[in-house]
Amino acid sequence: MSDVLDSLFSNIEAFGYRCLHDSDHTLQVIEGGVKELLGYDAADLIGNRLHAFGDLAHPEDKQRLFEAVDLAVEKRGPWDLAYRLLHEDGSYVWVRERGAAVFEKGTLTHLQGLIVSATEEMSLRTELETILQQSRESNSEIIGLTGKITGSIRQLTMLSINARIEAARSGDAGRGFAVVAEEMKKLADQNAEWAYVISEKVSHVQKHGQ
Repeated sequence: MSDVLDSLFSNIEAFGYRCLHDSDHTLQVIEGGVKELLGYDAADLIGNRLHAFGDLAHPEDKQRLFEAVDLAVEKRGPWDLAYRLLHEDGSYVWVRERGAAVFEKGTLTHLQGLIVSATEEMSLRTELETILQQSRESNSEIIGLTGKITGSIRQLTMLSINARIEAARSGDAGRGFAVVAEEMKKLADQNAEWAYVISEKVSHVQKHGQ
């Protein structure tokens, strides 16, 4: 199964995980592009072997991250956060995490989710904010950004389709793939909504001159 997950994540910096709901977010399972995204060997993160996953969060983001996860667990709902993780080279990288708590017979057993690179997302967001502060003559740049987002949507959609195919082939063993596919679809939908909002704003400016 890990070979298939690695294949699914081969074209994107992303990985799936399962961890305990403790102060370290102790990892039990981690599959995908961990090395590509964070520079660590997956084995060094499992069970806090060399690094505790909970300690990798940027000091300015850690409290916000843990509070959001705790609140989601309390409400038995998902969380969706962008924050920074420590790379093996000492730098910090932006990631987006979508996760949820898993309960069995009413008892919390573990947390699971998907973490993907958000470097391009944060770069685009910063670039967009700068452009929006400039004159209406920059509309063409905003349209260009929409095109970049559309390309990201296509990539996520293809990964979602591939994951769903593997889930269908694997039967009961493929439930994990179905979860991954659903999370990828949510990311694609979010990007699509973002692109739509940008397009609507550009259209409004062009029609009304404000």
